[in-house]
Amino acid sequence: MRTVEPAALTATDAHALVAGSIALHDATDLDALATAMRGWIADLIPYDAIDVVGALGPRAPLRTTAALDHRLAIRTAGGGRALVGLVLGRHLAPFSARDEALAALLGPQLGAAVDHVRLRAARQEQRAALAELTQRERQVLALVAEGCTNRMIADTLFIEQCTVEKHVEHIRAKLGARSRAEAAARWARATV
Repeated sequence: MRTVEPAALTATDAHALVAGSIALHDATDLDALATAMRGWIADLIPYDAIDVVGALGPRAPLRTTAALDHRLAIRTAGGGRALVGLVLGRHLAPFSARDEALAALLGPQLGAAVDHVRLRAARQEQRAALAELTQRERQVLALVAEGCTNRMIADTLFIEQCTVEKHVEHIRAKLGARSRAEAAARWARATV
């Protein structure tokens, strides 16, 4: 890969990067992110020159890259169903300095978008799990998250300590939490 001059990027490129980043961060799940990615790359690097956009996700059609004369890879962190990389290929003209400069900027954008989608999905799952709790269980969990003991919770809510213990047991079971601390952490993350 040749050295890329910073001047290869234009104001239009910067505008496209910002607009594309916003669209990626607004994706609701990894499938939506993969769809947004295809459009974004086509806008940034001329679509008619792209032969392959691969490794976007498990459902993305993968074509062989063996016949391509020029390849440009954009990589980002991720695993499982996550977007782990992007391979662009051209049969004829090599990638320009502008294309290479854009590719260098895309990796962090993709990684941040993947992280954002994952965090949003985790928060939605936590909120859905918390919605399964009764009103009293939510009150107990809020007090657990504040660091209250079962005795303190019982005194605050004017109920027996053994009732608080049962509520905590039910809360942990509904949330799939191994401990009070884990349940409290889920409450804190979901109510931020």
